[in-house]
Amino acid sequence: MSDYPKAPFVGENLVWYPHGDVNQAPHAATVTARMSDECITVYTLSPTGRREPMLNIRHINHPYYVEHKIPLKRWGAWDVIGAHEERVKGMERISAEKKSRSLMEAEKNIPVTVETMTNPDEDEMRVIKISRELGESPGRAQSVADRIGAGMTHQRVNAILRKYPHFLTGDIPEEVVEVN
Repeated sequence: MSDYPKAPFVGENLVWYPHGDVNQAPHAATVTARMSDECITVYTLSPTGRREPMLNIRHINHPYYVEHKIPLKRWGAWDVIGAHEERVKGMERISAEKKSRSLMEAEKNIPVTVETMTNPDEDEMRVIKISRELGESPGRAQSVADRIGAGMTHQRVNAILRKYPHFLTGDIPEEVVEVN
């Protein structure tokens, strides 16, 4: 059995893909002639309301289009109603599954230890101490970067502050490295 449906009969509605591109939203169409179980003629209804005949088109998955791209680009292809929505949902589901798999893989490969989250090194501690002194002032990250110098950027300061937000308020534990 083929992976495309038998052509609908005259008067039935279907969707038509301009240029055979399934990534673009399909147009409504009505079958006006049926040449065979594979080939039909339709009148398409574009979003502008213009009706156009598309002659001798085949289903979007028809093997004829593998070798014959010009008729596909020129006349487009048809599909059953609802197939576009199912295709979009399927692509969204596949995308969500890939994202989930990649997140799980990242969690396996990215080591996060509690020790690094509670024990900043000397440079990070310097950023934290200066940030505590400045408080919640606007442009704090840039001010810290300017005070430290030596190529420190506000992006790096912000990254450190996001990594150690728990050190910005309250007491700093004794076991944390102290920098003068």
